[in-house]
Amino acid sequence: MGSGPPSRKRRREFTGCWRCRARKVKCDQKSPCSACQRLGLECDSSSARLVWINGNDSYRSTGRRDMHCERTWANHSILKSDVVDLLIERCDSDISAEKQWPGTVDHNPFSVFSVLPSTSLISCINQVMASGGTDTAHANSEDSFIFHHYVHYVASVMMPFEHPCNPWKKYYPAVSLQYILPEQKSLYHALLSHAAFNLAHLGFDKTRMLRLATRNYNISIQHLNNSIQTLGSDYSGTLAAILTLMMAEVYSGQSSNWKHHLQGAWAFLLDSMNTEPWNESQFACFSTQSLLIVRIISGTCANGSNTSTLMLTPDLQSACTVPEMITPSEPAEINLIPSASNSELAFATSILSTPQFGFTIGAQRSLLECISAITTVSQQMASGAFDTTPFVIDSIISRIIARLELHREQTNEVSPLYEITPAFKEIDRPGNQVQDLARYQLNAFLYATYIYLYRALLDVPPRRVTTYVTLTFQNIAAFYAQSSGNLSLWPAFIAAVEAYTEPDMVSAQMWLEHSGQFGLGNRLEVKRIIEEVWRRREEAHIGRAIDKGRIAVDWREVAGDLGIDILLV
Repeated sequence: MGSGPPSRKRRREFTGCWRCRARKVKCDQKSPCSACQRLGLECDSSSARLVWINGNDSYRSTGRRDMHCERTWANHSILKSDVVDLLIERCDSDISAEKQWPGTVDHNPFSVFSVLPSTSLISCINQVMASGGTDTAHANSEDSFIFHHYVHYVASVMMPFEHPCNPWKKYYPAVSLQYILPEQKSLYHALLSHAAFNLAHLGFDKTRMLRLATRNYNISIQHLNNSIQTLGSDYSGTLAAILTLMMAEVYSGQSSNWKHHLQGAWAFLLDSMNTEPWNESQFACFSTQSLLIVRIISGTCANGSNTSTLMLTPDLQSACTVPEMITPSEPAEINLIPSASNSELAFATSILSTPQFGFTIGAQRSLLECISAITTVSQQMASGAFDTTPFVIDSIISRIIARLELHREQTNEVSPLYEITPAFKEIDRPGNQVQDLARYQLNAFLYATYIYLYRALLDVPPRRVTTYVTLTFQNIAAFYAQSSGNLSLWPAFIAAVEAYTEPDMVSAQMWLEHSGQFGLGNRLEVKRIIEEVWRRREEAHIGRAIDKGRIAVDWREVAGDLGIDILLV
């Protein structure tokens, strides 16, 4: 018998869509391909499938050749586990950087998933690698898991919107991983405590997370004591550790110890003010800004006649001068005259003048100055240490309102909301989503400041501020229409406690529901205060047949009656 026809040699191709490869049919490589269109299937011709495999484990490819992982890393140095964690963390970044890896980091194994890290983070990674002390940071997989949660979640919700200059994501983890100096160790364990409290309130293994949060909190305190007692300890690392411990207390939602950390941080800053350490680096600057912002916001939480509850140091942050005459040429001028020495005034002004002050909370310097001025005047009026004649009060209020009106005009312009530095120009250009979210957040702060002004200095009933309450929640709704971010607490709370109409209360309830999903313990306390304010207003309305818009309820008195010491950040 003769031999049969020669076998036809099949030509293998490694192009085309993955569905055609799985079905072993020829693909015309269109996008979408004709075969998928004919069958009504979703074509994935433009996608890539990346698979990790272990050592000699077998893997059945559905298309292209596979290569063992040790071959893909040939001729490259081995990276330490903490460096790998940082590289993975950057996979979700929106920053583009077509740069070669400098120094010891010569290859990023995760660059196929996203872009390379920014130059500043690369520098931090190289510092971590060069330090030689990072092996002791993550003592176990449990610590590594909690640290990962901080980097990927907690650091993000520390700001109202995602931004590559978020200091809690950009600086805090990298500094803590150096784990050599006492302040670096304190910061590392403070981050773990902060993240563990958050996981507990998110419902993840609550008992274990609370135990880990407490353990790391105590370890952080021990290292912090060593840092403070060490001559020449690093300012930025020490301050960051104190502030992180304060936020851990806030996230726990069960303690007023945040006040002690605020007091300690402020005293630490006063001891360092002669050297102006906030000018040393962006890390130091952002941390110092955060401290002053927290101090300003915390002032609004104190009962007007009880300044000792808030004022943990002898001075106030800001106040208004009693103007001799208000003229149209100086509507925006508010002078800072805290009851402190001229040197303390100068250093506070210096911090307020640093670039992007207020950025991390979604406000601006001018608004925070107004809030601080309102607080100071309110407390001075309550203590009787202030000239409360109608002319003086009207003059101060007129000056603050002039500043707010000017701010209102500026935010309606197309110009950027913040003083733009080179690092922010690309991100904060007009029309960018971050810019839109920042505008809604800033407007919410603006209208809430109007509410705070009229309620704190004039004690007007809610009906007099209802327009500002509605405007605040309109901007909050616009913010959430474009983002699922963690809107700053202060403006929403200030509006919610004065809400009495059905639409505004519904808006406040929607915000409360969204706000409670981030795992922040203080949000539960915030809800208790707001609902009790509403209950008391309703009770007075029914009992005395008075319109609810005429019934003023001081939320700070309610918080005191409930035994809640709240920080609205």
